[in-house]
Amino acid sequence: MVTVFLQVCTNIARFVSLSNRVVLGYLNGMQTVWYLTQLFISLALGAVFAKLIGKGRFHKATAFGMDFILYALLFLMGVNTAGIENIEQQIMVMGFDALVSTVLVTIGCIISASVLGFLLSRRVSASEHMRQRITWDRLKTPLLMIGIVAAGIIVSLTTNLFFWFEGSMITYVLYVLLCIVGMQMVQHEINLLPLVKSPIMFLLPLSTIVGTYLGALAIPLVTEYSLRQSMTLVSGFGWYSLSGVLISGLGDPKLGAVSFLSNLFRESVAFILIPLLATLSKSSFSAISIAGATSMDVTLPLLKKSLGATVVPLSIAHGVVMTLVAPFLIPLWYG
Repeated sequence: MVTVFLQVCTNIARFVSLSNRVVLGYLNGMQTVWYLTQLFISLALGAVFAKLIGKGRFHKATAFGMDFILYALLFLMGVNTAGIENIEQQIMVMGFDALVSTVLVTIGCIISASVLGFLLSRRVSASEHMRQRITWDRLKTPLLMIGIVAAGIIVSLTTNLFFWFEGSMITYVLYVLLCIVGMQMVQHEINLLPLVKSPIMFLLPLSTIVGTYLGALAIPLVTEYSLRQSMTLVSGFGWYSLSGVLISGLGDPKLGAVSFLSNLFRESVAFILIPLLATLSKSSFSAISIAGATSMDVTLPLLKKSLGATVVPLSIAHGVVMTLVAPFLIPLWYG
């Protein structure tokens, strides 16, 4: 009788745990939908404004505003990174594992995206096949990006100038940035409809998922994490704010912290590598793939700056798909 009672209690506990995970996934899903809605509203407002003032006007002002806000965003990212509690200790204790996972995932994404680009090479325009010479003018961009982020970290750690800063403020900067992107889409007459009908809209996100998990397969070889834990910590696809909180809420704060840092590093590495891949790669796939979920927001201006305005629709579509799958794949792998 006691055994039966204990078994019933165990089953109830498992049901409650499963229900909590389902509810948590649903809530995160709703937050994701609302976040995506806000991003699309920002893009739409920019597009509407550009149409109202005339798509042939203010091209130079829009380009200047894009660069200025992009550099401001990079600086604030540095400030935000420096504001992580016990950042020095976290980086010392868990930074190695996070960095290793970032490097492996980035390599995996580059490999899978390159394979996709090769398979679809006949559909890629001739201009995308042309390798561009590596010059100082092209190399100085990623170096400048690194310098701006580093400056934000140093200023925040050594002064009290940004005591008022909160990480949520970056979101508002993104909204402004996406308004400008929406304006430029109208100014450059970018049409999203052909992309919706194209298989690349689904093949590139699938390639990113495959590449991310391909890199995760090697994480247990160089860290203490199991294969399932490795798959879990990389499933944020660059969405560090979601991955850290969600995994910690599922019951593993340490893995959540490592996932937070790993996805944060992925976003930072993307800022460094996107201009380089735009120079070295035969197609835009690799640059978009390493950006993960951030290709629709944080890294979108850099992707546009490095690859041209025509890459914007694919970057947005890729980021949307990655953002939608992350809240569901993280609990799935965590088990």
